[in-house]
Parts: sequence; C-alpha cells; structure tokens
Amino acid sequence: MRIKKFGFLLLPTLIFGMSSCLSDDKQEDYSGWRQENISYIEKAEAETENGKAKYEKIIPKWDKSSFVLMDWHNDRTETERNLSPLDNSTCNVKYLLTNIKGDTLDSSYALTDSIFKCKPNEMITGFWIALTNMHIGDSVTTVIPYTAGYGAYGSGSVPPFSTLIFQIKLLSIPGLEK
Repeated sequence: MRIKKFGFLLLPTLIFGMSSCLSDDKQEDYSGWRQENISYIEKAEAETENGKAKYEKIIPKWDKSSFVLMDWHNDRTETERNLSPLDNSTCNVKYLLTNIKGDTLDSSYALTDSIFKCKPNEMITGFWIALTNMHIGDSVTTVIPYTAGYGAYGSGSVPPFSTLIFQIKLLSIPGLEK
C-alpha cells in the first residue's frame, strides 16, 4: 500500500540518482589536452614565413564563429580560374589527417585508389570550409580547431577537443566539370 502511495516519488528519485552517475566529465578529463590544442591554434595563427602570416584565416559568411587556417602548397594564381565546389558538390579529394602531435588519425591513401568522394556540407564544419575555399588542383594544409571539428566528444580515433590537421588536395568536382 505504501509503495502505491509513494511510487510516484520513487521513479524520479531513481532517475535523478542514476543520472548523477552518468555525468559528463569530458572537460575535466581532457582539460590539459584541450589547452594544448588551443595553444597550437594560437601559435599557428601567429606563425610567419618570410615576414607574412603562414596561414590564412578563413571565416565563412554563413558561420562567423567558425574558422580554419589554411596554408596553400601551390601558387594560387595557377588555379584561380579553376572551379570551386559548391556546398553540395561531389568532390574527389585526397587527404591525410593528423593531430597536433603528428600522429596519423585517418587517410584517404588507405583506400584502394586513394580518392575520397564527399560533399562539403556532409563533412565536419572545418573540412566544409576548407573545400569550398579551394579550386581544383589546390593542395593545402588546413588546421581545424576542435570547435569546427569533432568538438568536445571526439569521434573514433579522434579524442575530444582535438585540433585537426588535414593535408588536402582537391582533385576534381565531377558534376561541375561536365
């Protein structure tokens, strides 16, 4: 009888008790790693080569709170007349993904023909920003802060709060080239 009277209190108490055991301590567990990654971005933004910034900071018009840093490996005047992908274009790219320690996290070179097909708007924000600012034939190093990458939760081999360093080459945009 008492259980029936006070049963409505039992369920919320159990739920509250269990939820406190499931609290997300990611910020505390990764605070040192997060700070290392933030420092890496700050250093990359300040880095110069021959008296000018090594990386170009790209902020998309559609999200003023996101950005990537891009270091072009080619002379952009050679590719400036080439096509650039739209947000929903299918792109053929080659890439290598590393973390700030230089550890390889992923690579298209592990694929049979090493070509990765993707649409910018289906990728993480930073990769999307990078691709839509490239022309066919461009090759870049792109530094993506965790806020434009996998965020506070990470994904697979990428731990939370990780700055991502992509080597990207845009090979083609099949649908636009026809």
